Formats: sequence, C-alpha cells, structure tokens
Amino acid sequence: MQARGLLDGLESRVSRGVIGGLFAGLVFLLANMAFATSQDMPAVAPMLDISTIFNLTEKPEVTPENISVGLVTHLTLSALFGVAFALVVPLLRGPRAVLLGALAFGIGLYLVNFQILGRVFFEWFQEGPNQLFELFIHAVYGLLLVPFFASALERVETAHARRTPAPLGATARSAA
Repeated sequence: MQARGLLDGLESRVSRGVIGGLFAGLVFLLANMAFATSQDMPAVAPMLDISTIFNLTEKPEVTPENISVGLVTHLTLSALFGVAFALVVPLLRGPRAVLLGALAFGIGLYLVNFQILGRVFFEWFQEGPNQLFELFIHAVYGLLLVPFFASALERVETAHARRTPAPLGATARSAA
C-alpha cells in the first residue's frame, strides 16, 4: 500500500481511535468490574490491578489513590490502543476484513499484555485476573472499535473507487 493511502484521513482516524478506544475501554472496564463482583471481589479490583502497571508494583495495593491511578492508566491505554487500531484500518479492505482485523487486534492485545508483558514484567496479571475472561473481553474491546471506523471505511472505499480508472470499454460504451 502506498504511503499516501495510509495518510488519507489520518486525523479523522486518530480522532475515531481515541473516541472508540475510550468507549470500548469503558465497556471493557464495566465488564471487568461486573466480573469482579461476580467473583466476590470489589468492583474496584480491575482499577487496582491496572494501577500496578503505572506504579510498577508486584501486587495491587488497596488505596483510593490507586483506584484513580488505575482508572487514568486504563483510559489512557484504551485511547492509545484505539489509535493503534486506527493506524491499521487502511490496511483492512472491506467490512469483513475490518471486523476480523478488530477481533484479531483485541486478541493480540490480550496476548501482548497478559501473555508476554504479564509474564515478563507484571506477574500479577498471570496470578490475579481470570485469563479466559480476559481473552474474551479483549476480543470484545476490539469488536467495539468497529462501529467507529465503519463510515470512515466507506469513505476510503469510495475514494479508492474514484481513483481507480474505469475499464477502457466502459468509457467508450457510456459515451455512445
């Protein structure tokens, strides 16, 4: 793909990435909070877990400060991950590719965050959170990004169609 195609609509895609990432991140967080309460943990447990990333601590410490730190860290990462997906969208052609790409993106986030970074730097993420649930909710995060890029994808496909020259026979027939 040409660099120009990747830069087309970049500002709009980045904005959509931030907004979509925040939206998907909030749904993700609410689901994690609901799951935590279903496991007899406090609803703030996900924010305490995420605070370990910012604080570089081995285990969550229950403080009001860490709840806020976890929330801010989570929302910031959600927005950044949304922007990362926005940068990939031009490589995905068609609605099916965007849907599958978003699903793969969410699963990829889980693999990188929990299975790689979690094993190397944040061991709590191997001990604390339920891995199957985290895999599922990361996939949902990716899928929740799709609606924020659906109209942008249509504009990219329309712009691509305008740049594609018509077949020679089509021009001659329409002139006749």
